[in-house]
Amino acid sequence: MIASVDSALNLGLTTMDRLTALPLSAEYRAFLDLVDPAAQSGLETKARLGFRRRGIRCRSQIFIAGVGSVDLLIGDRLVIECDGITWHSSAKAHDEDCRRDLELHRLGYIVIRVTYRQVMFDWARIDEVVRGYVSRREHRWSARHRRADLATCAV
Repeated sequence: MIASVDSALNLGLTTMDRLTALPLSAEYRAFLDLVDPAAQSGLETKARLGFRRRGIRCRSQIFIAGVGSVDLLIGDRLVIECDGITWHSSAKAHDEDCRRDLELHRLGYIVIRVTYRQVMFDWARIDEVVRGYVSRREHRWSARHRRADLATCAV
């Protein structure tokens, strides 16, 4: 349901103002706190909510110069790209994904690409990897990154 509302907001079919103006119960008002108008896919929504359940804050569709928008950004530099088969199956799309990944690495970002199957059926593995980066604070720019001037590449 949250993915549907995310999609309706992202497509401009409704607005948060319209939704909050509805006579909703407290339970549904709390539900609105979970929606994100920037989310561009149900897969992205599912991943974002999975991280949220673990207390890991992430932002959707963050623009990074030379790359474009990334699906999710955790902290300053941990990029999560959620790759559904629809948009990532052609040779051209694969080449563009690789170009973006290489540029993100050049800028000092960490990139994790996850598939539909991984998000839907192997969330524990994604969770383990991301929690590892977060617990080691690798999702943040360090003094070393700032000295190398990489931190200035942040969104």
